[in-house]
Amino acid sequence: MTLRLKNLLGKQDLERRIIALYTLGAIIITLIFSVMIALYGAQGLGLALFMVAGNNLPVLFLLQQKQHIQKASLYLISNGAFTVTFSVFFVGGLEGPVSYWVGILPLAGGLLLHLRGIIFGTCLAFGAVLILALRKFIPRAYDVLIPDDLYLVVSLCCFVGMISFMSYLYLQKNAIVVADQTRKLDNLLNIVTHDIANPLTLISGHAELLIAQGQANAPQNQALKRIVRASELINQILHKVRQIQAAKAGKLRIQTCAVSLAETFDKLRFVFDNRLQQKEQQLRIDLPNIFQDVQVHAEPVMLLNEVLSNLVSNAIKFSPAGSVITITVAREQNFMRIEVRDQGIGIPKELLPYIFDDFRSTSRPGTEGEAGTGFGLPLARHIVEAFGGSLHVKSRSTDEHRKNSGSVFILLLATCRESRTQAKAS
Repeated sequence: MTLRLKNLLGKQDLERRIIALYTLGAIIITLIFSVMIALYGAQGLGLALFMVAGNNLPVLFLLQQKQHIQKASLYLISNGAFTVTFSVFFVGGLEGPVSYWVGILPLAGGLLLHLRGIIFGTCLAFGAVLILALRKFIPRAYDVLIPDDLYLVVSLCCFVGMISFMSYLYLQKNAIVVADQTRKLDNLLNIVTHDIANPLTLISGHAELLIAQGQANAPQNQALKRIVRASELINQILHKVRQIQAAKAGKLRIQTCAVSLAETFDKLRFVFDNRLQQKEQQLRIDLPNIFQDVQVHAEPVMLLNEVLSNLVSNAIKFSPAGSVITITVAREQNFMRIEVRDQGIGIPKELLPYIFDDFRSTSRPGTEGEAGTGFGLPLARHIVEAFGGSLHVKSRSTDEHRKNSGSVFILLLATCRESRTQAKAS
């Protein structure tokens, strides 16, 4: 059977690739030790260790067929135990300077065979320790004399290198597994959101039809309106989830252009005028005259509806009646710094680190019981980052600060070149 090493090191089969790389690493380190031992005068022992290194080659042949992967792993760990025991035995045993190599066996087993490998490698390690412990009862046991620290330094470097190499392989394996699981979850989420949308449309449609017919009594009519509102809320959640998934997959197509901050703020005030009046709140927008003509890189509809409207809506939701919501604008190098500040209940310390997390539920009722989806802020950050900007938050909750509570959302958007030129001229 011909040995096709290039195929074994390919990225098509992760398990085979890891075993092949680990095998090559074991062969190289064993050869290094055989040369070192030979240099210290034990040529016969060095030659024997050189032949032991060749015992790893059958692993590469076993890997040629996928059904032999487990056998290859077991063989490799077993041969590793034999090599370590053989090497340490003639360099002082457990009392020698390189006995720590026994500890690599459970690590190798865990990398190659997971929990079963850890158990198998641990058993082999205990067996190696037992054999090395019996060494002192063997009369005239042969030792390789090490006159200086070169052997010890080389051994330690090889050990650290092997541990680092194994850690790299583990991280690579774990990253691929996590990516595969994430892809499966994303596909499942896409299927679920798609399948929920169709029956939800039927529910809301029939509820609206019954309301329009006017045949229901007052309690029934109120229940139907609640069904419609609940359906709208679920639709909003599905829409946000789809947008977040699209943003994470790089499928959310955003064409940025020059967007006027002054015009955007005018539209924002118009959108929330009625809601602010209902809660007796004020929206103050501090846009200095020198920034009236400033334009930023963004998509105008998303900036208004998905970003700024989301921030202001949250400020209204979590602020008491009669409070003031303030938007301030300042320049920060080539960015415009937009802060949305409220005097509300703030964000609890335990929720603050996860407020932009796609998969962490941070939805809370507002000061008057207003409901939310919990997906608005993660989506807003994805969109802002697609603009080339950033979105952060600072908050002091009422649970920890009875006075001066509230949240500040800090939005950074890149300014257009024309706006920068005008600002410098001013």
